[in-house]
Formats: sequence, structure tokens, C-alpha cells
Amino acid sequence: MSVPAVLRWAMPWPISGGNGQRIACPQCDITVPLVVAMDLDAIDSQEPSWLTCPSGHAWAEASLPTALPAQFLADLLDAEPGLLGSLDVLRREYGGDL
Repeated sequence: MSVPAVLRWAMPWPISGGNGQRIACPQCDITVPLVVAMDLDAIDSQEPSWLTCPSGHAWAEASLPTALPAQFLADLLDAEPGLLGSLDVLRREYGGDL
């Protein structure tokens, strides 16, 4: 069994879940920057996304299905294909898994 390639990306702005509510850390209420795990293999998944806050708290966010960050990453790669060459740099900076 292989481990999916996951990119963790610090979102520089507040993010909202599929319900429109702003997402905050359930332990410390921080909203920016939250690090979102993005997995292109999860583009159709309704499983919760994994997030971390600057304080190091990690949680599965049910209001943000993994399909949403996966679609965001896919859209970014479509708009800026050169970003694909930077994925390894981003993985080194933010880590490749949770």
C-alpha cells in the first residue's frame, strides 16, 4: 500500500468550510494561517481535510471535505503549470504529511 503524496500549504487568508463558516482551530480559535493538507488523489473525496494551526494543533475538519483543497490545488496547477516544479520546495517547507 502506498502513501498518497500530500502537500501541506499555509493559507495566508481565513478559509471557510463547505457550510460557509470560517474555520478556526478548535483548541485555540486561531484562523490564520491554517495549514491545509492537499491531496490531488482526493479530488472526489468527502472525507474531512486535515488542518494544523500555528500552535501545532492538528484536526480533521469535517466542514472542509478533502475534495475542496484538492480542487484548489488542481486549479492552481492548471492556471500556473510552473508551480508543479515548486511542489518539492513546498513539501520541504511545510512537510509532506501530517
